[in-house]
Amino acid sequence: MTKLELVDRLARAIAEYEGFYVTEVQAKARGITYPTLAQRNANPGCIRRWRDARGTPYPISHGYVDFVAWASERFPGASREEISHRALEEGWRVIRVLIGQYLDGRYTGGQTPTFEQMFRVYAPSSDNNDPAGYARFVAGKLGARPDQQITDLIR
Repeated sequence: MTKLELVDRLARAIAEYEGFYVTEVQAKARGITYPTLAQRNANPGCIRRWRDARGTPYPISHGYVDFVAWASERFPGASREEISHRALEEGWRVIRVLIGQYLDGRYTGGQTPTFEQMFRVYAPSSDNNDPAGYARFVAGKLGARPDQQITDLIR
């Protein structure tokens, strides 16, 4: 797959892990709040912090970037539907940019990470995450091993 396809597949697997695609019935069965935080914030990657090109931080809600609040601020007077559309578009854009930065080694000392290395940083256990489980889940969605370098999937 190309790098662009890899980034897209990683983004979708991360969103799935974060509960972005969960239905109300699934949330109830799992005992989690619906809509999920990822859904409410239009933040498919549950990104904690992000800054725009000028260094201005995006709004935060419950510890995560709130792309709905960002769109509301950025597009005053826009309809609710337009705000939702812009928020989702930005949430997906940012997760793809962030994944690209991981693949380029920005958060792993300049080295292209394995799935395990990426998720130790992306979803650290200090935030009550299970980085090994996260890595297994995402790698499995891409037909890879958690200890495999992610960019090995690029052909």
